[in-house]
Parts: sequence; structure tokens; C-alpha cells
Amino acid sequence: MEMPNFSSFYNSYKDMLFAYLMRRTGDYYLSGDILQESFTRYLDRYGNRRLSAPLLFKIARNALLDDRRKMKRSIQLQDNNEYSGGNAEHLLMVRDEYQRVLAAMQQLGEAEKDILALVVSSDMSYRVIAEITETSEHNVKVRVHRARMKLRKIIERGDKK
Repeated sequence: MEMPNFSSFYNSYKDMLFAYLMRRTGDYYLSGDILQESFTRYLDRYGNRRLSAPLLFKIARNALLDDRRKMKRSIQLQDNNEYSGGNAEHLLMVRDEYQRVLAAMQQLGEAEKDILALVVSSDMSYRVIAEITETSEHNVKVRVHRARMKLRKIIERGDKK
């Protein structure tokens, strides 16, 4: 039985995939649900035959789209109170900044959120992200640049309020 391979695959990518999903949804619990759904779909469909991070992220994107189609619900930011230890003031500032960026990302279009979340949440190259998004590597670079510029403007605009 080859389960240890899938187990190590899961352990290697669960945090990156969760970070991607959090950036896409802004919802801690929904991200956890889609994370589990993605790994389950992967295991059911491919088992240990083909352990591929790009394929896993593609399955997660599709699971997210499936959920959006089914629910059509508004996205809510969830407060993640799992910090412990360390400098409480620093952690509060980091959490506040993280929530500001997540809130700003929710103002981006779906394609912009998707591409930024893939780039920031994974250590995958633009070439691999191009495969996942079924576009060219150059197009990925352009879309990432434009999305970052738009996000920066949203954040700056929010600071001036």
C-alpha cells in the first residue's frame, strides 16, 4: 500500500493550498472544507499514481468554483484567533494587516484574486501557474503585475479613509 506517499504529499502541500484558498475566499472554515474536498477528490480520482501539485491546485480551483456556483453566498472574513505565545502586540498588528490585505483582495475580480492567490500561496513557478490557469506564462506575469498594482491602489485608498 502506497499511502505514505500520499500522506507526505498531503503534508507538503496542505499549508500552501490552505493559504491559497484563504486568499481566494477570505473564509477560514470554507477554506478548510475546500482543502479537504480537494484532497479527497484528488485521492479518489488519481490515488498515488500521479502526485502533482499543479493538479491538486487545479482540483482546488474547480472545487472552489463548484462551491461558488452552489452557494452564491457573500464572502465573510473570519477572525482567526489561533495565535498563541510571542509578542501579542506584534501578532495583533500582523493579523490586522493580514485582514486588511484579505479584505482588499475581496475587492479584486475573481481572475485577479485567483492569480495573486496562486502566486503568493505556492512556491510554483509562473510556468506551472500558467498550466493550472491554462494560459501563457507571459500572460500570468502580466496579470500578476496588474493585479498587484490594483491591490496596492485599493490598500492605499483604504488607508486614506
